[in-house]
Amino acid sequence: MRYCIILFLLFTGWSAMGQNRKLDSLQKIIDNRTRDTVELQARINLIYELLRREPLQAKFVGLQTAKLADSLKQPRWLISTYTYLVEFYREVGQVDSGLYYLAKTENLAKENPDNVRMQFNFLRAAGLFYKDLGEYNKALPYAKASLEMWKKEDETRAGQFLNIGNLYYLMGDFQNAADHHLQSLRLFEKLKNTRGQAYCLHSIGNDFFSLNQLTEAEKYYKRSLQIKEQLGDKRGVLTTTISLGDVYKGLNAFEKAETLYQDGLTAARNLKLPREEARALHQSGLLYRRMKEIERARDSFGKSMAISKQMGDSVMFVKTQSELINLDLVEQNQKKTEARMLDGLNTLIRTGDRRLEAVEYHRLSEYYTLNKDFEKALYYLKKHEALTDSVEGNAVLLQLKDLEEKYNSEKKEQEIALLKKDHELQTAELQRERANKIIVIIALISVIIIATLLINRYRISNRTKRMLEMERMRNDIARDLHDDIGSTLSSINIISQLALKNANGSTPHFQRIAQHSSRLMESMSDIVWSINPNNDSLERVVAKMKEFASEILDPLDIAYSFQGEETLHALTLNVSQRKNLFLIFKEALNNAAKYSGASSINIGFAFRENQLRVKVMDNGKGFDATLASSGNGLTNMKIRAESIRGRLLVTSTQQGTTIQLAVPLT
Repeated sequence: MRYCIILFLLFTGWSAMGQNRKLDSLQKIIDNRTRDTVELQARINLIYELLRREPLQAKFVGLQTAKLADSLKQPRWLISTYTYLVEFYREVGQVDSGLYYLAKTENLAKENPDNVRMQFNFLRAAGLFYKDLGEYNKALPYAKASLEMWKKEDETRAGQFLNIGNLYYLMGDFQNAADHHLQSLRLFEKLKNTRGQAYCLHSIGNDFFSLNQLTEAEKYYKRSLQIKEQLGDKRGVLTTTISLGDVYKGLNAFEKAETLYQDGLTAARNLKLPREEARALHQSGLLYRRMKEIERARDSFGKSMAISKQMGDSVMFVKTQSELINLDLVEQNQKKTEARMLDGLNTLIRTGDRRLEAVEYHRLSEYYTLNKDFEKALYYLKKHEALTDSVEGNAVLLQLKDLEEKYNSEKKEQEIALLKKDHELQTAELQRERANKIIVIIALISVIIIATLLINRYRISNRTKRMLEMERMRNDIARDLHDDIGSTLSSINIISQLALKNANGSTPHFQRIAQHSSRLMESMSDIVWSINPNNDSLERVVAKMKEFASEILDPLDIAYSFQGEETLHALTLNVSQRKNLFLIFKEALNNAAKYSGASSINIGFAFRENQLRVKVMDNGKGFDATLASSGNGLTNMKIRAESIRGRLLVTSTQQGTTIQLAVPLT
C-alpha cells in the first residue's frame, strides 16, 4: 500500500510539471516564428490553456493568431481563434466585441458549408454566448444543433452534453439538466479527461443545490474544486468557490460562506472577470440579508447591478433588482412600482429562466398583499406554487435521484468486477515473498514507463528541432541556388547569346554553350522550386504543372485541361515526392507534345484510399509500348515512381496514350 501511495504522489507531481512543460513547449514552437500551420496549431492550444489561467494573456495571443491565420489564408485556424475570442469577451462582459467576433465566425462558417468542424465551432460559440447573456431560449437550438452535428465520442461531444445540461439547469429543467450532466460525466471518465470531470461534478452539484439537497451538493462541489486546484484552473476554482459559499449560506454557516464569497470576489477582480464579480456580489448580498445586515446587503446588490448593467446581462440585473425590491418590501418601502416588477417578470419569461420566474411570482404576490390587492396577490401566489411544483417538486427530485442511483450502480458494478479480479490474484499469490516481488516489478515497470515517456518526449522535441532546421536549410539552399548559381548561369547564357549574335550563328561551340546553359537554367529552376518549403502543398505543385503546360502546349496550339484539383485541398508532399511527381509529369507532357501528334491533352487528379492519383491522357497516334520501353524517357519515369513508392502504368493505342501514376500519401 505504501508503494502505491508513493507512486500516486509521483504521478500527481509529474502531471503538474507536465502542464507547465506543455505551455513551455507551445511557446517555443511559437517563438520559432515558422508562420505555418504548425505555429497556428501551437497558438490555438496555448490560447485554450491560458483562458483558464491568464485570460488577458489569452486575448493578446488570440488577436495575434487571428492576424497570422488571416494573412496565411487558413480559415480553419481563423475560426477557432475567433471562437476563443468570443469566449473571452463573453467572460469579461464586453458584449459588443463578443458579437463582432461571433458575426465573423458565422461568416466563415457560411463561406465553408462543407467543413463540419467550422460549422460546429460557430454553433457551439453561439450557444455559449447567448447562454451567458441570459438568452436561454435563443441559446438552446444552437447547442442542440452542435451536439447533433458532432457524432464522434470524444471530449468535444462530452463538452456539448455539459453545455446543454447547464442550459437546462439555468432554465429550471433539472431533470434534463441532470441527465445531460451524467452523460457528460460518463464520457469524460471513459476518456480519462479530469478537467471535463471537474466541470461535470460542479454542474451536478448545481442540480442538487437547486433541489435544496445541500449535503449532496457540497460533496460534488468539493470533488470538483480538488481537481481544478490540481489543474491550476483559476477560473474554475473561482466558480466552485462561490458555489460552495452558497452551500454554507444555506446551512447557516455564515462565517464560512462570507470567507468563500470574499475569496471569489478577490479572484474575479484579479482575473478581470466582471460576470463572476457581479455574481459574487449578488450572493454576498443574499448572505448579508440573511444575517440581518441590511445596509451591507443593499451595497452589495447595488454594485452587482451596476456591473450587470454595464455588461448587458439582463438576467443578473433583474435577479439582483428583484432582491433589492424584496429588501424594500421587508422594510415596508413602497417606492417600487408595479410596472418595474412586471418588466422584470417579462424579461425572465422571455429568456426562459423558469426558476427565477417562480421567485418573481412570489415577489409580486407579496407586493399586492402589501398594497391590499388580494385578488392579484392570490393569482400570483397560485402561479408561484404551480411553477415551483413543476420545477422543484418531489417528482423531479425522485427522477434526479434515480439518475444518480443508476450512475452509482454502474460504478459499483465496475468496482465489484475489479474486486473479483483482485481476489483471484490474491488467491493465486499464496506467498508473501512473491507478492513483494510483484510490487517491486510494478515499481520497476513504472520507472521504465516514466523513463520511456521522458525519452520519447526528448525524441519528439529533437525531431521538431530537426524539422525546423531542415526547413531553414532548404530555404537557404533554394536562395543560394537562385541567387548565386542561377545568376551565374543566366550570365553565361546571355554572354553566349551575344557571342552567337556577333558571330552570326556560325560558331557551333557557342551554340552548344547556349543550349546547355538554357537546359541547365531550366533544371536549376526546377531544383530551386522543389527545394523551397513554401511549395510543399499540392495546390502549389498543380500551379507549377499548369505553368509548365502553358509554356509547352500553347505554342503548339494543343488544347489541354486540368480536372479534379479541388480534391487535393490541404494535402502536402515531401521534397522527394514533389520533385519526382513534377519530373514524371514534365516527361509525360514533353513526350505527348513532341511525338504523339495529339490535338488535346487531359490531366486529371484524384485522392482516394490515401493515394494521390495523376492521369495524363492524349488523343494522339500512340506508340508500341514494348519497343519504347527501352528508351530513357519511360525508364526514368518508372524509376522516379518507384523511388517515391508509387506505381506507373502506361497504356497506348492508336486512339491515344494514357499515363497513370499512383503515389501513397501517409
